[in-house]
Amino acid sequence: MIGVSILLTALLVPIRTGSIQTGEDVIRAMHARYEGKWYRTLTFVQRAIFPGRPEEEWWEAALIPGRLRIDIAPVDSGRTFVYRGDSTFSFNRGELVRAAADHNILAILGFDVYAQAPERTIALVQGEGFDLTAPVQEETWQGKAAYVLGTGAHRIWIEKDRLLFLKVVEPGPNGTSTEISFNKYEKLGGGWIGTEVLFLRDGKEYFREIYRDWKINPAVTDELFQVPPWRRAAWIPRP
Repeated sequence: MIGVSILLTALLVPIRTGSIQTGEDVIRAMHARYEGKWYRTLTFVQRAIFPGRPEEEWWEAALIPGRLRIDIAPVDSGRTFVYRGDSTFSFNRGELVRAAADHNILAILGFDVYAQAPERTIALVQGEGFDLTAPVQEETWQGKAAYVLGTGAHRIWIEKDRLLFLKVVEPGPNGTSTEISFNKYEKLGGGWIGTEVLFLRDGKEYFREIYRDWKINPAVTDELFQVPPWRRAAWIPRP
């Protein structure tokens, strides 16, 4: 694995017994643990922290599975990103400036996995280059026992106890390795939310998200994710 020492790789112990043997088994177990319990709507406000440049405030809403919207403050400026299914839509000053086929691996592993058919999640994750048919490994990460899914440069860590997404490692630009982790989990309804997300490239931080005011929000409806045209997010209070 890129960016992981030979010693660490040697310490990963294959799991050969029990009902969980492959990454596919872990995905199915994650879904089964929270089926019918995980929240379907979510809003929160985020500090978007970039080393060496001004911090931003992002207002985020999710309709789980498959929909996420980010409005960058000031929200009336019309800087918005909408993830819907397999597409990403980018707005600037309320005008659509980009639409592209895309999947959000963090939304899939941190939220959607609990609310959609496991075979759908398996197909999406494998489509991003992760081999979920490989034997699961086991490792302790940040003091938590974890399943390690995938092989080589594409790996995913899932906490064994609560079956929550911990981190993903995958190739980054120009031959680098990217590591993204969900930290500081808080209980929310019948599920959980990681309230800090850390982004590393070759071990160096390049982005951090810190959440506040997270809530299950029934004001989040499918209309919020219909594009185009751009509409102001009704759940966000006006100044």
